[in-house]
Amino acid sequence: MHQHLNQLITDYANISTSTIGHVLDHGYLPQIHAINPVQHVVGKVRTVILDSINAMNLRQALLDSQPQDILVIDARALKHRACWGEQRHRAAIFHQLAAIVILGNVTDVDALKNMKVPIFAQSVSCLTTRNQGDSIVHFDQVIEFEGTCISSGDLMIGDADGVFILNPSIACQHLEKFKSMELMEQQKRDHFFLQHQRRDYYHIV
Repeated sequence: MHQHLNQLITDYANISTSTIGHVLDHGYLPQIHAINPVQHVVGKVRTVILDSINAMNLRQALLDSQPQDILVIDARALKHRACWGEQRHRAAIFHQLAAIVILGNVTDVDALKNMKVPIFAQSVSCLTTRNQGDSIVHFDQVIEFEGTCISSGDLMIGDADGVFILNPSIACQHLEKFKSMELMEQQKRDHFFLQHQRRDYYHIV
């Protein structure tokens, strides 16, 4: 299973979320957006559910994660309160995570925009967690979000257009179709620019 997932991570390296969105609805995380500049990220999900204003035990998720894991943190119980900011993101970079997905809010957005490791979230808030009461954090439990069930070991695909989280069997089932669609799109693009100047359509850096 581990090797199979690693192969899927490699196979989805060139599959955009919008290509997946031409075929699937299930697995899309609505209103989850890139907070910092993102090219493309694929990785293995580890789920975390935060059920308290005190978020200190999120540290354990970072300590237990493997390099290139993607933490998906359900912080909806906090409502408008942010559970992630610059300090925790530095820790995520130190632990070599591939990305962070917050089902909730982040803070320190000016810093996050300039930091490495992609981060996705619903919104931004200056209301934050605090060291108050017990820190209640659940690991590796199924998260239900807008009709999608998210489990540790799922495949996350994220880019500037959004986030999909797919069960590995679903990802495997649709892989060849997605590859074919990406190839067709590239061929159409190449054919167009055989007849037109790219600088007429895009800013050339």
